[in-house]
Amino acid sequence: MKKAIPSHHNQLENSAVRLMPLSVFHEKQIEVHRDDHYMFILQQEGNFVMEIDFNRITLKGPSLCYVGPGQIHQYIHQKDNRGWFLFVEAELIPESYREALDLHQWIQQYTVVTENDIIFDLSTLFEKAEKDPALYIPSITRSLAESAVGIIISRISGAETEGFKHQGQRYSITRQFKKLITDHFKTTKQVQQYADFLNITPLYLNEAVKEVSGYPASFWIQQKILWEARRLLFYTNMDVKQIAFELGYDDPVYFSRFFKKRTGMTALQFRAKKP
Repeated sequence: MKKAIPSHHNQLENSAVRLMPLSVFHEKQIEVHRDDHYMFILQQEGNFVMEIDFNRITLKGPSLCYVGPGQIHQYIHQKDNRGWFLFVEAELIPESYREALDLHQWIQQYTVVTENDIIFDLSTLFEKAEKDPALYIPSITRSLAESAVGIIISRISGAETEGFKHQGQRYSITRQFKKLITDHFKTTKQVQQYADFLNITPLYLNEAVKEVSGYPASFWIQQKILWEARRLLFYTNMDVKQIAFELGYDDPVYFSRFFKKRTGMTALQFRAKKP
């Protein structure tokens, strides 16, 4: 029987922003889970291996990484690492920053930085503010968190954070498209249908999305379905037929072929290979 996915919302305790040392969690203490807030990893040294939505990520040396709300993740291994976890409620992050994080999700969720990156100075400032009652107030901690998130986004994307507010029509189309996928992927699976939602041609939708994300629109539709399928296979007792129906497929055989073609294994093989 598969376990339900726990949520570690209590990491934030009574604060909407929380900074904690990487050493706070032993690699064996945290099972596979997902949260309803953002988690940022600011590693100054050492090694950290984790899995995010079934993709293994290895952080070596000074590195930054983030996990979005709802993403399934697990800490696999930590060794000699020093740094911080930064937990931030989603509503405290500016919309333009959330859009940037959403666009990079599953493409580039981590990056290497220098050991003297300003983000680590900000983390130290955060720690000092926590120890000073006059400074440890919501407005200050939120401002520090917003600054940290902006720096993290700029490092991961290689762009200036101010630019996220005005990225042009193709950026806007990609943002709207990814939101539409989240809302409609179970019932809408064709690029043409999403193009109709946006009142543009399928060709232009594919061009816009590929320019911004590196992949065409069809890729994102398929990946959303596959990620949800993997989650259901691993974390529920639903059989393949039930999962196919849950994801909007009337023909379970077609769904099974689609899954195998895109992942290289059958749905049951995927379920069997997980511990």
